[in-house]
Amino acid sequence: MDNAIYIVFSATPTGMGRLIRKATRNRYNHVSLSLSRDIRKMYSFARLHRAIPLYGGFVVESILRYQSFAGAAKVKICRIEVPEPRFTYLRNYLERLWNEREEYIYNTPAALASLVHLRPAITKAYTCVTFVQGVLVRFQLAGVTDADSPTVRALERRLAPYVLYEGPAPAAAGDWGEDSYPAQTTTRYAVYTTARHFGRLAKRVLMGVT
Repeated sequence: MDNAIYIVFSATPTGMGRLIRKATRNRYNHVSLSLSRDIRKMYSFARLHRAIPLYGGFVVESILRYQSFAGAAKVKICRIEVPEPRFTYLRNYLERLWNEREEYIYNTPAALASLVHLRPAITKAYTCVTFVQGVLVRFQLAGVTDADSPTVRALERRLAPYVLYEGPAPAAAGDWGEDSYPAQTTTRYAVYTTARHFGRLAKRVLMGVT
């Protein structure tokens, strides 16, 4: 068994991704975590559906997400060894998050505020980088600490010694698995889910509910 995790930095081939890279002047705008070297299946916080950019949460990303619609993404893959039993605990932790995914939402305010160096914390709400950084801190990996800046650029620098590959996203056959990214959605559904998403964020900020 390969007791390692793979941290995947990516320049996602979407309009939002290009906008973020332009604003941050960084090569990569997104980060995910995989338990397999082929990174066909990755965990992150991101949009759930391609057509609804502001509705997001905990997702299991297919590598196909990085190879379709707008061209292949550029990626940087870092490999971090995880000793047993921490690897088993980590895998169980990710499985629990997936089973409880309805409780976890994308921290849109934090993503926007990060452009001006603010980092609002909201209960059970994460961005891609605060999620990955939180996992590394929780399982004491790669020397990452809570004191590290929660930005893609800072995490990329911290993991520089662990780089395994940098280039186009690896080609992979297969289906989308649990990833709902390509699902067809209606305008009504997009409006409803986006409004509900921001309503949940506002409720957590104002009332501190989970």
